[in-house]
Amino acid sequence: MKKIVYGILLLIMGCHWSSWAAARLPVLQELVIDSVVLGEKRNLVIYLPAGYQNSQERYPVLYLTDGDIQAPHTAGTVDYLAKFEQMPPMIVVGIVNPPETRARDLTVTSSEKQNPNQLENADKFLSFVENEVIPFVKQQYRTLDYQVLSGTSHGGQFAINALVKRPGLFNGVIAISPSLWWNDKQVLGLAEVGMKSDQLQGRLYISIANEEAAMTEPFQQFVELTERYASEKLVVASQIFSNETHNTTVLQGQYAGLKYLFSEWPIPEGEPKTLADLQAKFASRSKLLKTDIMIPEDKASGYAGWLQYLNRQDDALALLKWNRENYPQSLNAHTALIKAYLHFKMAQDAKAALKDALKSINELSTEQKAQLEALFT
Repeated sequence: MKKIVYGILLLIMGCHWSSWAAARLPVLQELVIDSVVLGEKRNLVIYLPAGYQNSQERYPVLYLTDGDIQAPHTAGTVDYLAKFEQMPPMIVVGIVNPPETRARDLTVTSSEKQNPNQLENADKFLSFVENEVIPFVKQQYRTLDYQVLSGTSHGGQFAINALVKRPGLFNGVIAISPSLWWNDKQVLGLAEVGMKSDQLQGRLYISIANEEAAMTEPFQQFVELTERYASEKLVVASQIFSNETHNTTVLQGQYAGLKYLFSEWPIPEGEPKTLADLQAKFASRSKLLKTDIMIPEDKASGYAGWLQYLNRQDDALALLKWNRENYPQSLNAHTALIKAYLHFKMAQDAKAALKDALKSINELSTEQKAQLEALFT
């Protein structure tokens, strides 16, 4: 019995194992963008999802500060979580912040120094991201409108500033160990104004490690602000990594942040899913990414096999019929339905399904036809 169940699970997850066997890995591209906003050239480190070059699919995008340091491991985390369907595959865009301009790029300018008619520091860099990087990525790659921004330390400060200054630009924001102490906690004041006005929106994940009070105290104050001005528009999760330091927390922070942003994405494990279950899950995924996402053929076939093993005849057949109707050129979809009819001793339905397969599949080879007919011997 255990072997049968294990085989069913392998069938459901077969796409993962096959993708690994084919060595489908993220593709790295390094580009330079000549910025009018910044008046200088800036480097981008871009990771395309596994299989991007062999498909026509569009993908959500994760924008990341300190791209040369943070993009490689983040792309690996995205790839791993996507392969196990904990989140969708994403294009990862790492924006490089070299040491000589990092503080200027990512930190807010003191309100005493800022010229309201001229963007400076983080606001200027945000304009660069919004008006040059994002349009460039949309022009060069197949993207969806769903966008995430992630940053660590000064990058975390930048991410929260972006959440406040450009509500709705990013659907999700991850801020890991943000330097909220900067300029006498200026970002806290900016965030409170935004929260009071109920303008902030999307999902926010914020975390801190085992750090000095200068980091942890404003972090806690920010969390308290999100609780005081709780809003249905902005959904917030906070986490403390007590066993990590400022320099080591980002690995776990990115992982936990991505899982939080896509907490409704996974299909719950441990029990078979019916057609209605899968349709509800993929409708939810479609709504989140604002695009139509159909149940994959192998996913439908895998769960149908599980239902068939449990002798849930109506549920198994409903899923297999849906699969055949939506993937009419798939030999596997037709074969699985015929086998199910035979399993449930529905010989006439099996013969009708064979007739439908022979009629529906274009350019059916002699060998494939023989395989279908051999199911009855």
